[in-house]
Amino acid sequence: MVEATRTFPTLGTFATVIITAKEEDAQILLLKADSMLTLLDIQLGRFSESGQLYDLNTTCCISKTTELAELIRRSDTLVRATGNSFDPTLGALSQIWGFPEPVAVPDSSTVRQALAYTGWDARVHINAGSITIDQNTVMDFGAIAKGHAVDRTYELLTGLGATECLVEVGGEIRCGSSTGRIWHIGVRHPRNERLAGILAITAGAVATSGDYECYFIEEGVRYSHLLDSETGYPSGNAASATVIARDCATADAMATAAAVAGPLRAQDFPPETYTGMIIITADENARCEMHEFGEIPWAK
Repeated sequence: MVEATRTFPTLGTFATVIITAKEEDAQILLLKADSMLTLLDIQLGRFSESGQLYDLNTTCCISKTTELAELIRRSDTLVRATGNSFDPTLGALSQIWGFPEPVAVPDSSTVRQALAYTGWDARVHINAGSITIDQNTVMDFGAIAKGHAVDRTYELLTGLGATECLVEVGGEIRCGSSTGRIWHIGVRHPRNERLAGILAITAGAVATSGDYECYFIEEGVRYSHLLDSETGYPSGNAASATVIARDCATADAMATAAAVAGPLRAQDFPPETYTGMIIITADENARCEMHEFGEIPWAK
């Protein structure tokens, strides 16, 4: 058995895959991981000019047999579990804010107009054979697509014989093994270069969302990509949120939801949606406070 590692570009970021497998199989498995991530980038990437998400946003309809339809069904459960703190219908808002390369705060009338094109319950319709969205709604699965890609790649590799496997896409991670290996995963501090702590995971997923990932500062105010579905403006309720869950799609979506909601609202999220949740809040002087929910497997 050998350990092999490779990094691939995907979904506007990079993926790292670490596997332990038979020497004659290792490179083949890494090539299969690359192919899987390339396919998912085409089908689910926000900036892809082909694929299933592009089709949905241009035709407002997609078959329920597609990969994207599976992701929408999962999203439906998580939207409801988080009280819309996770909401993939916010694409029109992301566009007017300019993320991932924002420039300035848009005027309030522009925000109100974009907000009118959002809202999961009102604008997403899951029918018998298809899923439709209302006209002018822009779907953006950036808060769950990376986690979904991690899951699909992890399940592919372990199904093909990898005895140890870690898949990471843009900081979202799923890991496990048949050997009992412990994986150590750092939790970034949102206001400096230190780690807030290190997790020790034998199997499961970890995802983090923070206001330091994609933001700009105007007149001393930090505006991040963590948009609040109620106001149309970036949420200031948390600096970061890290979620540990059984699968990475859930961890990814729940991390975004927890960062948007902040600790007071996130404490009411259904406990079955995560095993552990760490929310870090920060004041205007960068003083931080950590809030823990569930079981946190801190490394000893």
